[in-house]
Amino acid sequence: MMYRRLIIIACLIEVSFLLFLQYRYNNILDLFPFIGVLVFFMVLSYFLKVQLSKKRKEIVLLLQTLFLIFIPIYTITTLPQYTYERAVDKVTQNLEEPYVVNKQKNTLIEDESNEIKKGYMFSVEKNSEVTSFVFDPWTGNYHEVQD
Repeated sequence: MMYRRLIIIACLIEVSFLLFLQYRYNNILDLFPFIGVLVFFMVLSYFLKVQLSKKRKEIVLLLQTLFLIFIPIYTITTLPQYTYERAVDKVTQNLEEPYVVNKQKNTLIEDESNEIKKGYMFSVEKNSEVTSFVFDPWTGNYHEVQD
C-alpha cells in the first residue's frame, strides 16, 4: 500500500518542521501534542497492513490526511510575530557593539487581555553591566526586568 509510505513520509516531514519551529521560537510553542499525534499516525500507518476492514482503513486514511493538512495550517496561523533571534535584534538594535546576549529560560507573561502565555527572556551584558529583558513574541513589546 503506497499511501502508508506517503503518510509516514509526510508525518516525518511535519515532525521535522515542528521541531525546527520549536527551536526557532525557543520552545515557546506548544507543539508537542501535535508531534505526539504525528508519531502515533506513523506507528498506526506501519501497522495498518494487519487485518482491518477496507472501510476502517479508509476512515483512518481520511483522519490522517485531515490532520496532516490541519496541523501545519494551524501552526503557521498561530506563530508569534517574532522569532527568538528577531526579538534579540529588536532589543539590541540601538546598542553599540560589543555586547553579549545570554539566553535564559522562557518566562510566562500576561498580555493586555490578562491572558497568560510564554515569552522570551534574555540578558544583555555590556561593559560588565547585565540587563535582563522579557519579550512578548506576539506583540513585540518588551521591558527591562530588575533583578
